[in-house]
Amino acid sequence: MSDAVRCPDCGHENPASSASCSHCNYPLQEPAPGSAQPGAAEPEIVIRRPERRPRSRPVANPNALFLWMFLGVVAAAFLVWQAVDGSRKNNAVPVQGASGDQQRLIDSLRTVIRRDSTNVDATIEYANLLYDTANWAEAATSYARAIARDSTRVMAIVDLGVCWYNQGEMARAEQLFQLALVREPSQPIALFNLGVVNERAGENETALKYFHRSLEAGPSEEMKQQIVQHMQQILAKTGQKAPPLGQGAMPPGMTPPGGTGK
Repeated sequence: MSDAVRCPDCGHENPASSASCSHCNYPLQEPAPGSAQPGAAEPEIVIRRPERRPRSRPVANPNALFLWMFLGVVAAAFLVWQAVDGSRKNNAVPVQGASGDQQRLIDSLRTVIRRDSTNVDATIEYANLLYDTANWAEAATSYARAIARDSTRVMAIVDLGVCWYNQGEMARAEQLFQLALVREPSQPIALFNLGVVNERAGENETALKYFHRSLEAGPSEEMKQQIVQHMQQILAKTGQKAPPLGQGAMPPGMTPPGGTGK
């Protein structure tokens, strides 16, 4: 294209007669001779390239937009269904060793706790059912949640200690029985359990003292029989004598386990 003029700005080929570039509007013709007055200074002219409009964003296809909205609704519905189905499945998980009546009550309590996780009474009742069916680890978890919200639940503290005892965690169990005595110094079950822990550890003298204190605390008739049985076993092995009732089980100068009980 011999009669073409290349734009010095953008390099576009233009017809020879073009006054400006058809691509970038850059001027291609020199000023005509004589167009300027003789002796007049050439004006300093800065020629700017014309500003280009930013490319407009493509208009969204309404059909595609509807499709994305539809997929979003479907995904949300699927997540809700999964949550409901997972909750239903968790609620239907049978508890090992539970009878039919116990399982129905367990399922009912699960629903209550799921709706209100701060319900201490429901949490303890649920833990009691797990305790009664010897599901010690699960019961311990529920007792701990209840006690974290209300540390005055002494029997929940004692039962949590039993859960740890039955899992072989003697130190944890003993700490919890002692904590129960801090809350209630004459709690007969906590005292009895401390006697059992010490008897198992071979601390027979200490065990006898706890058993004796448990008798003084007024336990049930059934527990009295258990206490007497444990004391007789220790006496048969060691030949020791239990201190008589009414004189106290702790030696002079010795504070009750777990603190002063104040």
